[in-house]
Amino acid sequence: DNKFKHIGILHLPYLQDMSFQERELKEFLSRLAMVYIFILLIAIAIAYIISKYITKSIKRVSEKMNHTTLHSRNEKIILKDASQEIFNLVNAYNSMVDELGESAVKLARIEREQAWREMAKQVAHEIKNPLTPMKLSLQMLERAAKNNAANVGETALRVAKTVVEQIDNLSLIATNFSNFAKLPASKKEVFL
Repeated sequence: DNKFKHIGILHLPYLQDMSFQERELKEFLSRLAMVYIFILLIAIAIAYIISKYITKSIKRVSEKMNHTTLHSRNEKIILKDASQEIFNLVNAYNSMVDELGESAVKLARIEREQAWREMAKQVAHEIKNPLTPMKLSLQMLERAAKNNAANVGETALRVAKTVVEQIDNLSLIATNFSNFAKLPASKKEVFL
């Protein structure tokens, strides 16, 4: 009642059967598991889409790096929408492409200079070869003239013949070198 006196006793029977609660709990857990699996699948799909978007510029940089060679013209990478780290990577790649181009030009120049040095050494050697017989022949003629040898005329003719042959050899070397040094005829080509 209103004065907190007991009016009666209510007896509720207590049963040990928990099957209803167990079924409810199993159903709740299975629905919760389905919700979690659904959320996980959505999260995986979103992560896949975002990772594709993020790695698009990295993949492009990677492809350009794979096609970078010393013997061909390398293209710079131009990106419009990328993170600061990717821009730093692209700038480093572009500066590497510039340095690679400069190195290729220097290498080509050094190779040309080396080839011309080798050719100059070879030409100098070929020019020295005819000079030696000429010198020896003239020294022999000089000795014969000093000693008043009887066959000075015959020796002079032999020396003259040798000198003329060697001069012809020198002329041939000079002509061949001159022909080699001429630039080939220009051919117009379109480069892409």
